Amino acid sequence: MSIILFLIGLIIGSFLNVCIYRIPEGISIVIPGSFCPHCKHKLSWIDNIPLVSYILLKGRCRYCAKKIPLQYPLVELLTGVIFILFYRRFGISAEFILFLSTSSLLIIAFFIDLRYMVLPDVVIIPSIILSVIYGSIYGFPNNFITAGIFVLIFYLLRVIFSGGLGIGDVELIFIFSLMLGFYGTLMVVVISSLIGTIYGVYLIRKGRAGMRTKIPFGPFLIGAFLLVSSLNIQAFYLPH
Repeated sequence: MSIILFLIGLIIGSFLNVCIYRIPEGISIVIPGSFCPHCKHKLSWIDNIPLVSYILLKGRCRYCAKKIPLQYPLVELLTGVIFILFYRRFGISAEFILFLSTSSLLIIAFFIDLRYMVLPDVVIIPSIILSVIYGSIYGFPNNFITAGIFVLIFYLLRVIFSGGLGIGDVELIFIFSLMLGFYGTLMVVVISSLIGTIYGVYLIRKGRAGMRTKIPFGPFLIGAFLLVSSLNIQAFYLPH
């Protein structure tokens, strides 16, 4: 079953790549068919086999020989892996579908925010809806109380440190709170803050950023969420 889910994940990941490229460009995610982002040449089915085509083509377009961004196989592989991890955690269940659907949308948001520093409503709003459904079924009312606490904290931080956090980051913490509860969300905040700080220091030391350079925090939050939720990381526990 894991192999089948992994292969399905690779296919879904290929579609996520289409969304990552086309949503910021304002292009339909359905029409036209797949094409090279460099030369715009229509791709045949043999050029669209997840992971396999990238390897066979040695990371270059068959028609213009331009390099295919490493993002493409990475997204496909990542999606295949989280399919397996969520299956091992939840089995085939409503939780599996809700976490997988939300995570797939957030992978799109991750790469768009990383490049354009924006979290598009077209993926955030469906993620919010899915998280509300999950919280209503599996975490009511505690997860809603948790969401209120974290949203308030993040919103105050956004006001105090103007420009430090975007409204999209506040929306993300709302999603995570409804799906992970208090301690899971706290784990996301700790991991994302730690990695974000390390990355920021690295950029400054390399001279690629300054103290006022804006760095999107969304990808760190989403990355931490994927880690905590798929691996079921629990560093904090409710007291007994």
